[in-house]
This record gives sequence, structure tokens and C-alpha cells, in this order.
Amino acid sequence: MTLPMTCQIVFAKNDRRSGIVLTQATEIIVESSWKLLTDTAEIVIPRKVKFFDKNKVREVFRRGDFVTISFGYNGNNIEEFRGYITEVSADIPIRIKLQDEMWKLKQMPVNFSSPNISLKELLTAIAPGYKIEALEGVQIGSVRFPKTTVAAVLEKLQQDPWKLNTYFKTVNGFPLLVCGKYYADDSSEVKVKFNLERNCVSSSLNYVRKDDIQILIKGVSTLSNGTKIEVEFGDKDGQTRQLTHYNKTKSELEILVKLDYEKSKQDRFDGSYIAFGIPSVKHGQKADLTSSLYNDRNGVYYIEGVTKTFNSEGIRQVIKLDQKTS
Repeated sequence: MTLPMTCQIVFAKNDRRSGIVLTQATEIIVESSWKLLTDTAEIVIPRKVKFFDKNKVREVFRRGDFVTISFGYNGNNIEEFRGYITEVSADIPIRIKLQDEMWKLKQMPVNFSSPNISLKELLTAIAPGYKIEALEGVQIGSVRFPKTTVAAVLEKLQQDPWKLNTYFKTVNGFPLLVCGKYYADDSSEVKVKFNLERNCVSSSLNYVRKDDIQILIKGVSTLSNGTKIEVEFGDKDGQTRQLTHYNKTKSELEILVKLDYEKSKQDRFDGSYIAFGIPSVKHGQKADLTSSLYNDRNGVYYIEGVTKTFNSEGIRQVIKLDQKTS
């Protein structure tokens, strides 16, 4: 049985116009990952929508307008994106580009310094009004961010020595700013089952056995006084991965680096696979994969990112996997 695709795009009411609800779209693309500072979406509106016969597009849709996007099958639409218009095309068909809550936050000015501050305190200072979930126990130390923006600060946190990714997730309809936590905060999420041969459109997954993985873990611990401790463990000629810890002694750091190495040396999939629109998944969830052809590849894997499309070919999810769960 083929289920009809449905969508609902809501352009929120503002001081220029009333709210607009569209139930037709030529194409919708949503890209989301904890590795992306900003989730994005693009909407292509069909020519046949009569609303635009009487309205000038640039007056109706403007940069900064708030939008929610939902789609699914047979009217059972799932919200897949909420954010703000960043660009509107001048041509037909109309293309509207959007970014999530990060677009608004990134523009906020920052003029801040502190002799010693934690990650949670820093984010609270530069992102007032937002609920924040930060990796516990992270001490950033001395910081100075004169005459800059939140975007520049968050990009700095992604770099050495911190390597802390930041992203927004929606919880009960409100934005939650998350930093340094990628999977642990979603550990209670229900695992989503996929059979690679039965309910996936296609797969470009490459199965990698742990014995073939060569990796060298470098651990760095920054003490509260600014002193840095460095240790390494693993395969000398392997791919280097640096992990940052805070206020850990050398012996504690050695234990943590060995544990990180053991977690990295696991059977895993590289690449992605394409699934239908249901079940809808988000990054941070766990994919419970089974294969009718290769039973040794069955397992539960973290989802790193998802690109979703809604168009004439159907609803598709390109799901990128990360490491296998314990």
C-alpha cells in the first residue's frame, strides 16, 4: 500500500502580515548533525500555489521570519525543522533558505573576558535567555573575547584545545543549546530499527572490522591553573585523534585515553544509508541495524547526522552512522 505524502509549512505571524500555512512543496531539504554548528533547510514552492498571484514574494517572505516545517505520510506530519528565513530567491519557483535557532544566536554581540570560567558559565554569559546543556566539569580557564560575536566564540570552542561542538535541539517546542554532549544526553532515546535489505532504499555503508582500524589517541588535560598534561596511546602509525579532558592527573588521563582507544577499536560502519520517511530519526538517536545477509554486522550504532528530502521521488533520509554503542 502506498501512503500519500503530506507536508505543512507554517510561516509565523509577524508585524507585517498574518500567519501563512502551505500544504504544498516541490521540494524540502533538511540537514542536521551535531557536527554542524547550524542546521539548515531549503523549501522550493511550486508555481501553482495561487497565494502568490496576488502577493509580492519579497514582501511576504523576509529574512528573519520564523518558520516550522513538518512532513510525513497521510497527514501524520512530523516536525522536522524550525528556524528563520535567511534568503529568498527572486525567481520562480521560489526557493527559501533557512537556518535553525543558531542563526539568531550567532549574530549576538560578545564583549567578554574572565580570568577563569567553566563552559556552562561561558555559554550562560554569551547566550542569555537560552536554556543550556553543557558537558559537565569542563573548565575553560582564562578567556578574552573583545568586540566579537557568539558565532566566533562557538567556532573557537570547536578548535584546539577544546574541540567542543555546539548545536541546538528542540525540547518540548523550545530551543536547547547543547555543547560538548553528542550522544550521552540522548541515551534514553528509543532505538530505531532498520533492516538494511528490507526497509532501506539503498546503502553506501562500508563495514570496517576493529582489527583494521589503526588509531592513535592523544589526550590533553588542562588544569585549573592553566598547566597542560599530554599523554598518548594506540597505534603509532594510525590516524591521530585528540581528546580533551579537564583537571585530570596524568594517571587519570592515561586511563581515560586507553578507554577512548578501546571504544574507537570497534566494528563499525563508515558511510551512510538511505531510508524511507518512517521511522523519522534525528542525530543523537541510536539505529538498531540488522542485515539478512551479514548477521555479524548487526548492532546498535549512534546516528551522527541526517539529511532529509521531500520531493516527487518520495521522502528519504540519508542517515550517517557513527560508532557502535557499548
